[in-house]
Amino acid sequence: MNNKTKYQFLFCLFFLQTILLSASDIQNKQVDSILKVATQNVYENPNKAITLALSIFDNTSLSLNSRIQALIVVSSGYTSKRDYKKSLEYINIAKDLSSDIDDKKLQIKILFMTGIQYQQLKIFDKSIEYMEEIEKRSLLHPERDSVGGYLATSYLVKGFIYKDNLNCDIALEYFNKALKEYERLGINYHNRSIGYYNKGNCYILLSEYTNAKESFNKAIELAQIEKASSLISFAQKGLAEVNTLEGKYNEAILLLQSALEKSKNVGDLVLNLGIYKGLFENYLALNQLKEYQNYYELYLKTQLEVKISERNSISDSVAENSKIINEELTLIQSEFKNKFDWIGITVLTFIAIILIKETKNKKTIKALQHKINTLQDRTPLSKE
Repeated sequence: MNNKTKYQFLFCLFFLQTILLSASDIQNKQVDSILKVATQNVYENPNKAITLALSIFDNTSLSLNSRIQALIVVSSGYTSKRDYKKSLEYINIAKDLSSDIDDKKLQIKILFMTGIQYQQLKIFDKSIEYMEEIEKRSLLHPERDSVGGYLATSYLVKGFIYKDNLNCDIALEYFNKALKEYERLGINYHNRSIGYYNKGNCYILLSEYTNAKESFNKAIELAQIEKASSLISFAQKGLAEVNTLEGKYNEAILLLQSALEKSKNVGDLVLNLGIYKGLFENYLALNQLKEYQNYYELYLKTQLEVKISERNSISDSVAENSKIINEELTLIQSEFKNKFDWIGITVLTFIAIILIKETKNKKTIKALQHKINTLQDRTPLSKE
């Protein structure tokens, strides 16, 4: 090959490599764009989020990292729909696949998603265990700020757990830690809104209504930045509850009607249940019986749907608890078997040593006896 041909070949090779890299970059950008849109729709349109993310996961030509990210979005979408069984199913697939990659940040993300599922299934000890592991890994991560969001959200989840167990003093500490971390990083208006909403609920339980109003208004302000209608609805429902407790029934109804309008496309049964409950209670307080009857019937219908959903979640929780217990039992049995095997080997070795020594002793005694007998036979009898 002469120099001219050689240079032409190298030029073609370089040009081909550039095209391939450009195509790869374009594909990566397209994947990132689809995942970004899917993530943005997790709260407002979870079905769209799931469909988009599955289109990434089902494409086996894409990188494993991208497909795992897609599974995380799918799991988040099902969590938003309160279908925790499906959510856990997809995050477990992601967890299995993550063993084949060396991405510490992604592994922390999967740990977080798994911990969230346990929290939703009310397996609180297991959830806290995951959140503490996330905190430990996040604080040791070489790029601390890159995983700061997971650290902040682990605090938020701990706050949920303590609030659900009616320990609002501790819950407020974790909510404040979470919000401080989010604000330090300047990220995640969604979760900051959720944090303030839950702070508001804690203040209601502590009868600190002024603090509750401030928290709910802050939650609305943050949710409006990203136009998160479901979060605005939750915060308006909380604010309405304070107004009801203060006897401001008409103000409460206006807030609840606004929340109901914003929640139409969300499909959150628990949110709708709370809004219907607030509406029928306030209309009853104002003695507007027709409106009261209308919203009370909607409340009962939604309550039935929630009960069915909760029954399925409890079934999932029991199944998951059984799985955990079986895994722990298998581990204990395995450890016991190993210990038993070692004890058995030790005992058998000890018995073997005794038998060997006993056999040697018998042989020694027999040899000595034979020697004594031989000596006695040789010794002449004494004369009297």
